[in-house]
Amino acid sequence: MAICQESGRGGTTLAVAYTLDAMAGGEPGNVAAVDNLDVIFDHTQGDTTFHLYGLANNGQAFSADRFRRGYVASNIETGVRALRLYEAWIQRSFADGRVSVRAGLYDLNSEFDVLDAAGLFINPAHGIGTDISQSGANGPSIFPSTSLALRLEAKPHRDVTLRAAILDGVPGDPANPARTTIRLGGGDGALIAAEAEFSLGSSRLIAGHWRYTASFDDPLASFQSPAPVSGQGNQGFFLRGETRLAGTDAGRNLQGFFRLGTASGRFNEVQHFASAGLNWRGPFAARKNDLAGIAFAWGGSSPRARQLERLQGGQLSKNEWSFEAAYAFRLRPWLTLQPDLQYIVDPAFDPGRRNWVAALRTEFAFSFGR
Repeated sequence: MAICQESGRGGTTLAVAYTLDAMAGGEPGNVAAVDNLDVIFDHTQGDTTFHLYGLANNGQAFSADRFRRGYVASNIETGVRALRLYEAWIQRSFADGRVSVRAGLYDLNSEFDVLDAAGLFINPAHGIGTDISQSGANGPSIFPSTSLALRLEAKPHRDVTLRAAILDGVPGDPANPARTTIRLGGGDGALIAAEAEFSLGSSRLIAGHWRYTASFDDPLASFQSPAPVSGQGNQGFFLRGETRLAGTDAGRNLQGFFRLGTASGRFNEVQHFASAGLNWRGPFAARKNDLAGIAFAWGGSSPRARQLERLQGGQLSKNEWSFEAAYAFRLRPWLTLQPDLQYIVDPAFDPGRRNWVAALRTEFAFSFGR
């Protein structure tokens, strides 16, 4: 999860946001409160922007004890108490802002694989697709662990934006998840990501590809062999878009969004992914700033992962489904109260599991400067 900000030609801004999710689900008494504090500093001087982003989490976990293999129901849940430097980068723009280079500690999902219409929902699958978020030795460079990166962005046309980034293949230190750690080498390799974004009136379409350069363990082949087996080719593709279905950009409107994604089934449990939803701004005339939405996400397990689970005496289902309904009351410019309800079928491919999750998200957000 990240707060994205656009910097102008000059000035300094400070943004502070606090998010608290009170969650309940499963058996009676299964409750938890998870939170996230973001502090973001931006300074722009001419064509250069300096960006610092710190975050803190209380370390409470809701999903870990309720779902198989750490299925997560809230996009601010970490399970680790930490105060960390999350991003620290410098950006230089060229050609009247049509080209920019960004380097430093960087969240891939702050710019890649992100849509405005999907930002309402608490389930992390609507932020960055599960096909990407599951990948890597410690995940890609996204919340809550980021890595060093070099990002290039170009706008060859006013309606076309091209992005490419190369990132450390293992963000942070898996053995010390509460630390901000920068380590290069040691076989980490790199994560390479690229996407093209097209603006078509009130619609946006994004197509992207990601790939790791390092070798990864092949779980099924390693289980069937007396020695570990590894290989290259851990990669995936995604396509996502959003469009205004009714209303106007400046006023009350209805937006729809979708996402499709794939990942290498040899290395990843989730091989296919799809999601879609609707987002209403101003669902009632008297509540023009409120947001309401419904969405679903689906994951398809890899046949190799299912075969491995059977060989180990277990079973994986072919599909995982989550359904979500949310309503965000914009009570003040700085205060949002959001009830949220999720229904999850076979979480993390655990066959026969059905879970309701109810949450109340409270957000305080302040911005200073210009």
